[in-house]
Amino acid sequence: MGFKNGAYAKVWEVKPHPSGKSTSVRLSVSRKVGEGQYEEDFSGYAVFIATANDRAATLKAGDRIKLGDVDVSSKYNAEKRERFFNFKVFSFEPADGQQGTAKKKGSSLDAIEDGGLPDDFPA
Repeated sequence: MGFKNGAYAKVWEVKPHPSGKSTSVRLSVSRKVGEGQYEEDFSGYAVFIATANDRAATLKAGDRIKLGDVDVSSKYNAEKRERFFNFKVFSFEPADGQQGTAKKKGSSLDAIEDGGLPDDFPA
């Protein structure tokens, strides 16, 4: 599924910026390739800004989120012959559907009934 609106991601690290205006979050997005098997589509840092920055304080390693509004931009450095990508997240919600903090005590992915996990849910 990759880094896009509606993708499920797993949080690995949360680093608030000293200015308080953004938070860098290391996350990964995977897709299901077989029964219980996932393949990574994206892994890296995304900058959480605007509403996502306010809510990023609730995130911790291991949380799973559903990406909302996202943006990807790039810049090419001709001297170094390198392209740099910037991943921004403007909104997200907890993957388990809870509002407020990203993971509330007592909420569980086990609560997803019969349908199981979506194919693009990170392992």
